[in-house]
Amino acid sequence: MSKRAYLIIDSSENNSDLFYKTHFMVPDPVIFIEHGSEKIIVLNDLELERGKEEASVDTVISLSDCINKLSSSKKKNYNPVDIVELIFKERKIITADVQKTFPVFYADELRKRKFKVAVSKDHFLFPSRLKKSDEEVTKIKKALSATTQAMNIAIKMVSESKIKNQKLYYKKAVLSSELIKKEINSYLAGKGFNASHTIVAGGVQGSMPHNTGSGELPPDWPIVIDIFPKSQETGYFGDMTRTVVKGNPSKKLKRMYKTVLDGQKLGISMIKDGVKSKEIHSSIVDLFEKNGFTTEAKDGKPQGFIHSTGHGLGLDIHEPPRVGKNGAVLEAGNVVTVEPGLYYQDLGGIRIEDVVLVTKDGNINLTRCQKKFIV
Repeated sequence: MSKRAYLIIDSSENNSDLFYKTHFMVPDPVIFIEHGSEKIIVLNDLELERGKEEASVDTVISLSDCINKLSSSKKKNYNPVDIVELIFKERKIITADVQKTFPVFYADELRKRKFKVAVSKDHFLFPSRLKKSDEEVTKIKKALSATTQAMNIAIKMVSESKIKNQKLYYKKAVLSSELIKKEINSYLAGKGFNASHTIVAGGVQGSMPHNTGSGELPPDWPIVIDIFPKSQETGYFGDMTRTVVKGNPSKKLKRMYKTVLDGQKLGISMIKDGVKSKEIHSSIVDLFEKNGFTTEAKDGKPQGFIHSTGHGLGLDIHEPPRVGKNGAVLEAGNVVTVEPGLYYQDLGGIRIEDVVLVTKDGNINLTRCQKKFIV
């Protein structure tokens, strides 16, 4: 039997690697060990019976039983490493493979007790997470379906608004970022999704990619709507961005939207197993430049295409592989976003985002939602 084991001390609510391995949602820190083919979880009395029923592990160990094995001096003030030490010694484990976010205190404690600690350099402790199973793709599609419904609600609110005195009114109230976000988040909560930091940014606010938006939404300017909810049931995310305008955008804005849409189409057309993501990103940059939309700093502020083309999606909203100038080679089974955008202070921002599954010969677009600029 191997003398190495994977070790996580955390809550699965915070740690996606832990949830990936156990499928057990727990809000307080637990100990997880994977030794060879055996998956072990240590649970307190509060979670013990539920863990035996729900956790996808081979062995559930009682924390109370472990504490009873400790010396009298440690029983009152034990720390999780005392419990890990018991299990490691029983199984003759000498090396713990841990995440790069593993707490320094626990790592130091393990080393003091003559255990070795090998820190992963990668985002995932378990590389298998890079390639999504059919079951995982189904969970992502379910999250995207709810995201689409929420997006349709938001777009409908903009579409049904009326322009009066250079303001947008929806059902006699001034249309604001807060009003739309409230409807988006309420709908998703009712469907079992947590939506945090939802973006509804209009006007100049839209020229800052992660400005969540606030206040009145202006007519004739783009409104960037970015929704990325997490399923309370499965833990998987959806992610989608659409940009819409109510009123009469300028010719340059119309051309800017078409350019971003063409860039996204180009990016999606290039995605397949074995493609270098930096080639996808650079091709979109070249297209933007060719159409007169350059990326440069103006008055010290970056403008143009100022982020990567996309990122992996799953149990984390941002995970490998990255699709950008320093991105990885794509592999069949990766699920990635494709979200080129352009941002200028005098025009606002435009971003369009879909989620695709990389296949051997191409990709499958998992997103089903309209792409209409003027609504």
